[in-house]
Amino acid sequence: MNSEGKYLVALADDHAILRKGLVFIINSFKEFQVILEASEGEELIKNIENAADKPDVIIMDIQMHGMNGYDAAFAIKKRWPDIQILALSMHHNEFSIIRMLRCGARGFLPKEAGPKDLQAAMYSILDGYTYYSDLISEEVIAKAEENVSSKMMDLTKSEILFLRYCCCDYSYKDIADRMTLSQRTIDWYRDKLFEKLGVKTRAGLVVFALQFGLEPPE
Repeated sequence: MNSEGKYLVALADDHAILRKGLVFIINSFKEFQVILEASEGEELIKNIENAADKPDVIIMDIQMHGMNGYDAAFAIKKRWPDIQILALSMHHNEFSIIRMLRCGARGFLPKEAGPKDLQAAMYSILDGYTYYSDLISEEVIAKAEENVSSKMMDLTKSEILFLRYCCCDYSYKDIADRMTLSQRTIDWYRDKLFEKLGVKTRAGLVVFALQFGLEPPE
């Protein structure tokens, strides 16, 4: 945040027209100011290194020429862990979201989202929540963070292992094979965890797994 009380924003997207449009939109928000732009990950990292004021939040495309969003997010969170990252992409399948989560992103927004969604996403990740549009609600995350330990105690060892596998790039069939269980049993675990944790997607399960400190199996 700068001396004027504005949150500082960096943008990384290899589509110049889209990037300039985002600059205009974000600068129209009262409490946000774009200070850095880049067309790919390496340029973004260099710009952050050279900046006197580091950004509070980065809005980053996943698929970029040069260093992509996955590698850039991982490198940035390792060097500047306090910077919050919002992933932006046209390809919002669950595996891309899961991978960005594991690389340190705090939120995900499809490119077709509107300005109000963008503003809400930035506020959400800056307040310490996880934002994934309609994949998982801010209220669900807030509720989970109120009593993480009790929710963990409500999970069985098999459910915890299943959650850890959900953080990998395995299909549900692959997870069934690795846990030596039937596909039907894995589907039952999934549906039971949807109910217990109040989520509706695999990405939602991964959000909880990472908040619980669970990591993918070796």
